[in-house]
Amino acid sequence: MGRTFRYIQNEDVLKAYMDFKETVLKERAVVIARHGDYSLFLKTVSDNQLGLSIENTERGKVIQDRVYDVDKTTNELVARGVRHACQKMSELSDEDVNRRRLQIWKWYLLDWQAKNAESNEEFIKKELSWTDDVGTEQFREMMDMESFLHGEYLNLGHTLSLIEKYLANDERHREQFKKFAVSDIMEMTSEDTKERSLAEAEKERACEGMKKHAYRFTVTVEATDREHARAALMSYLAGDDRIKIQK
Repeated sequence: MGRTFRYIQNEDVLKAYMDFKETVLKERAVVIARHGDYSLFLKTVSDNQLGLSIENTERGKVIQDRVYDVDKTTNELVARGVRHACQKMSELSDEDVNRRRLQIWKWYLLDWQAKNAESNEEFIKKELSWTDDVGTEQFREMMDMESFLHGEYLNLGHTLSLIEKYLANDERHREQFKKFAVSDIMEMTSEDTKERSLAEAEKERACEGMKKHAYRFTVTVEATDREHARAALMSYLAGDDRIKIQK
């Protein structure tokens, strides 16, 4: 779900700190990686201390801080710390995505239940009696509901309308959810398109089989004249239908 954008590679962070601690880092912290709403900042804590800080830039909240004494640490230790911080940002971002996506799916269920009130009792009964038997009707209907939610969610217009409806009186969260939905749906549809394209290309390759290419070579033949040379070459290549002689 999303990817980490790195502006300074793990192994270069300590060097970058030493290069900029007397200039840029004296004035402000520098973003060295991003993932979703999270940013990893490189900063100067004191004259001999390098700081790494994970912040949720959307909420303006510091999530985690780590400090290294530059006289006692090594490039490998700092690189490991940066790598762990990036992993942490990825995990936090995935949790946020799942939580927000699930909230929107809950709104879809509430909306569906409101429009299908007479089916609620039957739906809940089937939900409670569902088993792991993949051949059961309950399983198939559960998959239909998941397909419904997934399909409706990917319809950006429907999803934005739903957010407008359920957060009509909460402008701040409404804008946050709309921004999230646009980004998440664009990423999901991009992945779906990529997977379909790869599958179609693989299927096309399988149908076409191995493509053949034409190759041209220059050949030198010793003979008394051109016609004798051509005859000698054709005689040598006789019987192989892959080889065509231009006349």
